[in-house]
Amino acid sequence: MNFEFAEQINPSLTNLDFGKAISIAENSLRKIPQTEFHSIIGKSLLHQTDSLVSWIEHFHKTLSLECEIKALYFEMNEFDINTDVWYIDGFGFEKDGGLDSDMEWLCDVYGDKMTGQEFVLSGYEQQQNAFESIELDSDHLQDSRDWCEQLIIARFMELMFCAHSDSKKKGLGWATIPLYYTEYSYDFILRS
Repeated sequence: MNFEFAEQINPSLTNLDFGKAISIAENSLRKIPQTEFHSIIGKSLLHQTDSLVSWIEHFHKTLSLECEIKALYFEMNEFDINTDVWYIDGFGFEKDGGLDSDMEWLCDVYGDKMTGQEFVLSGYEQQQNAFESIELDSDHLQDSRDWCEQLIIARFMELMFCAHSDSKKKGLGWATIPLYYTEYSYDFILRS
């Protein structure tokens, strides 16, 4: 993770301004000599919004039969090193610890409060192959990979936000519950 690059887009992500965050990352990537990582430019994950809403709805309904859910947390797998399949896991919580705390409350999750099956992300197979096969033997390749990583995170967060927005339009049971989301082992978490 290139934290210098992340610091350039995280303020926009914090403000839920995904367009600006994505624009910053794509424009930065365009300034680097062309690589396979550039194929991420213009590629959204929003084609999966309806499927993601259905997946979360099923998870929430199932979990709500057992307890009252106060928060939902979703994370994308550590895609930069796990290149075979990129996916999202979900977790339900009976309390909402908020963003202002140390976030330790997210560690208080048990197997019966997590999704039984991952939500597989599609459309980024070319990027998965690039992360798997490209040897980073130059600064421009490393920078391309790092900006691609930032774009993937921003696009994932945009997808989560749009799914939550759609749940509100549809009046689903989890529409008013806070959603938290991030990439696995990343300490930058968004809430919608």
